[in-house]
Amino acid sequence: MESRFHGMNATLEPRLIQASQGASFADVFASLVQDGLDYRCSRTTEARFSAFGLKERLTLTEFDWGFNPKLPKKELFELVSGKFIREGEDAVLIRSPGTGKSHIAKR
Repeated sequence: MESRFHGMNATLEPRLIQASQGASFADVFASLVQDGLDYRCSRTTEARFSAFGLKERLTLTEFDWGFNPKLPKKELFELVSGKFIREGEDAVLIRSPGTGKSHIAKR
């Protein structure tokens, strides 16, 4: 029978060490559950990148902010947080060519 707890299985040993060092059951269990959720989220993201044919894994930490220092860094980080989606709003990226719109949109 195949396990559906790959994320938990992968971090079980460090979590057992955490428990042996005095962490509470609730803390260790919460960490294991979070490990499982993180694994599932990572696998989902990888599947989406693959399905859409996106080979690049771009992040804002890799973005060259010095290329255009006028870019609104705070607003762009808020954009990729997905807050606008949770609030039911739209987002439109409008800038001149070569300013990083595609990089931001891929993130």
